[in-house]
Order: sequence, then C-alpha cells, then structure tokens
Amino acid sequence: MLKSTTLAALLIVSPAAMADESAGAVSEAGRPVPLSVAAADAGGFGSRSLLTALEGHLRQRHIDLDTLTAEQMVDLMLDWVRVAPPGGAGGEPTPDALVFRYGGWSEGCATGFRLGLLRRTGTGDGPAQLAGITLMFEPSSGGDLAPFSTTTADWPTVAAFVEAIRRSPAYRRFGTEKPMSAFIERGGLR
Repeated sequence: MLKSTTLAALLIVSPAAMADESAGAVSEAGRPVPLSVAAADAGGFGSRSLLTALEGHLRQRHIDLDTLTAEQMVDLMLDWVRVAPPGGAGGEPTPDALVFRYGGWSEGCATGFRLGLLRRTGTGDGPAQLAGITLMFEPSSGGDLAPFSTTTADWPTVAAFVEAIRRSPAYRRFGTEKPMSAFIERGGLR
C-alpha cells in the first residue's frame, strides 16, 4: 500500500470548480484570482501551470471526470501530451514523460485501489512537476495486484509504453470499468 507520506498533494476537482477558474486562488487582498494568473511561472510548466493546462484540456473537450474509464483516461492523456508540448523559459524544450502507476492506497480510514497516468515535466535542474488523472476503485477489487509504476523513459517508443499499459494486469481488469471516483492529481512522485 502507498503511505500517505508518498503523496505530495492531491487536488480533487469537481466539474463546477473546473468551470470556475477562480476556484481556490486568492490574492493578498483576499479577492479571487483566475488560476491561469495564479499559476503562471516564467519557466514553462510549473506544478500549478501544468495542472491548469490539464484542466483547460479537459474543459475544451467537455470531459466529465466522473464518467472516465481507464481506456478513456489513457487516450485523453496521450492527446494532451500531443497537443500541449512543454516549453521552458524562452520556448526551449523541457524534459517531458508520462508515468503510469497503480496500487493500493490508504490515508487514515480512506482506502482504495488507484490507477493513474501523470505527466512529468522538469526544467533540468529544478524538481519535476506532475499532473494527471487518477481513478480510484473499490479497495478489494485490486487487492491481489502488486503495485506497479513505469514511465515512457522505460520504453523505446511511446507506442511500446502504451502497449505495456494495456497489457498490465490492472488495466486489463479496470480498462472499461467505471471507477468509484476520478480526480486530477498534482504533486511529487517518490
């Protein structure tokens, strides 16, 4: 099981919050600030701007997180990487990878089986930033599956990475199943 210390931050976004870009961001004067302004950084995708880019991608496609399956999540994340390449300061390329992971999760009395695909970007020397979609399934439904994590860097091509996802035991089990919940996640991977 993943310990709560392995999670840097979770953000659960409702469709209403996605429609309201000012949700959660507040100026020093206590007034709402659009997330796109609050998340802006000079070095390409930062943690918040990466999250904002994903939220925008979901809004443009009118995606309801509550209806996503693992198959749809993988296709959606691959599409996002294709249409929104990362850029550093001055537009130079930055490292970009996809991280597929699954396993049991527990925090306090809340438990579940998590399956997620995250985008990891970095600016070279700076810390990596992550944002992606995680689906949560009933805890006992994946209790027999060992935790697993792989990145696009582990495979010779993105096609091989996607094939590894589709052949994984968790994807085969949950590919078309409706999860208990779905959320956008941002934070560090340890």
